[in-house]
Amino acid sequence: MRVILLLILTTVFASSYGQHFIYPSIQLNGSQVTDFVPAGWVLLDSASGDLNKDGLSDVAVVLQHKDSIVLVKDVEDTVLTQPRILVILFRNRLGKGFDVAEQSNSFILNHDNAAMEDPFDEMRISNGVLQIKFQLFYSAGSWYITNAAYKFRFEGGQFVLIGADKSSFHRASMDFEEYSYNFLTGKRSLTKGNEEKGTKKTSWKAVRASPVKTLRTFSAPFTWEVERNVYL
Repeated sequence: MRVILLLILTTVFASSYGQHFIYPSIQLNGSQVTDFVPAGWVLLDSASGDLNKDGLSDVAVVLQHKDSIVLVKDVEDTVLTQPRILVILFRNRLGKGFDVAEQSNSFILNHDNAAMEDPFDEMRISNGVLQIKFQLFYSAGSWYITNAAYKFRFEGGQFVLIGADKSSFHRASMDFEEYSYNFLTGKRSLTKGNEEKGTKKTSWKAVRASPVKTLRTFSAPFTWEVERNVYL
């Protein structure tokens, strides 16, 4: 039924849809943030702060395609969505414009499930760290609420994942799990408990990311099996 509905929508909005979407190449330089928004795209969110420790305020932006398109995720799954792009801009040394430092076409989750709230929650820059948060909340089909936050720091010419937090909460049983990873120290904490009963227990474990994950190698949230059956 879902595929049939999407096929109908495809015939209605054929001019906006395509199975093979081509992401634009963002221009490399500009005098203001809007210069990096391609035609047919809108600025969904932004955050500012010094990312490369030069004393100048940089900007991270999330762009969203204006129109919905049909994307083929796999052989049996087709989704209606508005693609998103993460672009990180460094202010140039003259302080009069910006240069593109990074572009990711996959790390910002799309809102492509009618039974789920928009998974993109928040993006901010603090103390030179870019933090991106997501939440998976389904109105039907799942009792779980899952949150994840990823922390990237610019090191050696790339944005390195230095930490991540993931939590899950079951709305019926009130059970919860909270994972917190620090890839600088190589340690992970896990807190399990029940909100209704007021129980909580924390354990620690050594966990290392080898090789180190970056925005270029960490393609999308919830796809990295950092531990057995634990996906960040």
